[in-house]
Amino acid sequence: MGFSELKRELGIDSSGKLDFHLRKLEGLVSVNEEGKYCLTGEGYAALQAVESIRRHGWQRRALALNLAAYAAVNAYSALAHFDIWLWTVLPVSTAWIAFYTYWAVKRRGALRW
Repeated sequence: MGFSELKRELGIDSSGKLDFHLRKLEGLVSVNEEGKYCLTGEGYAALQAVESIRRHGWQRRALALNLAAYAAVNAYSALAHFDIWLWTVLPVSTAWIAFYTYWAVKRRGALRW
């Protein structure tokens, strides 16, 4: 889109501010033959990376938290109540972490680096 369209779309009042930011994006945004701003190949790749992180970043954090909780609960239970841990906590928590890891990795791509 053109400079004025871009300014309107982004809700930026100052032309100088938009021009400053466009200069900072050199290599990611360029002006085509028609005078319109467009993404370069590198800009498109950067946009894809941001979108991927936005979509999958929370899933990696959730998986990491689940793994940490699994380790903490099992360590505490094994030390405090070995029999209960061995026959109840370990099988249930292991089934949960196996299911959650499968779901996060295969279904949602949480670990696709």
